[in-house]
Amino acid sequence: MGVFMAVNAMADPLLDFAMFAPPEAAQRKLPDPVVSWLVKPNASAYCQHVQMKDGYVTRPEGCVFWQAQASRCTIVTTGHTTHSLLGHLFVHCLQTR
Repeated sequence: MGVFMAVNAMADPLLDFAMFAPPEAAQRKLPDPVVSWLVKPNASAYCQHVQMKDGYVTRPEGCVFWQAQASRCTIVTTGHTTHSLLGHLFVHCLQTR
């Protein structure tokens, strides 16, 4: 006879499979941003200390900041990330004004 243990399943906060439709270009904060991606050990703190930015959003696993005039979006994550997190952070650069 085997032993069965019930374990509560926990969702990985870095994964999200929800469908998303980006806003139309005319409604975006940055219409056609140039995107870069940095890997930093303390990503959230990094975005807070960047001097030249028009805004930023931080999540426990990473952050994103943008420069409107240059139409530049910089995503910052730790070395442990997912495509889902990159997408979530990038969307903040497109959010409607």
